[in-house]
Amino acid sequence: METWYLVTLVGEPEFWLILTGVMVVLYFLARKRLSLKTKGFAKRGLIIFVAGLWLTSGVTFALKYSIPIERPCVPCTESQEGCNPYCRNENSFPSGHSAVIFCVSTSIFLIFREWKFLALYLIAIAVAFSRYALGVHYPADVIAGSLIGIVIPVIFLRLSRKRLGLVS
Repeated sequence: METWYLVTLVGEPEFWLILTGVMVVLYFLARKRLSLKTKGFAKRGLIIFVAGLWLTSGVTFALKYSIPIERPCVPCTESQEGCNPYCRNENSFPSGHSAVIFCVSTSIFLIFREWKFLALYLIAIAVAFSRYALGVHYPADVIAGSLIGIVIPVIFLRLSRKRLGLVS
């Protein structure tokens, strides 16, 4: 198994979307045991993280299915030679893995607001590069996905402050 494939798994959109569901369930199970301050922090964090991730995924996949840019690779079929085993049979633009992992990194940084969490962007950059290194995306796909993943949580945070009255 190729090293870049292992790196790319960290940005698997399905994993992160399932994880958000688990996080919401855990919050509702534990919320009565949390202090008021911790409950507020957890609620704010969940709203930014979960809503931001789902919106990022929605925007990314809406673009992916409405902009017909083929991938730079050939997906494998039953008897095809010269194919890329990592290539999916879907449009290329933008990179969903890049969008999701940059959204995760941005959300965590916005929630905790500590400089040490900027190190998460090193993981995000590695995942984004892995999509190019595996030959399944063009550079523009990866850059666009990364920008989507950064911009949506920031916009969502600003909107949630105004509309939901969340204290930051």
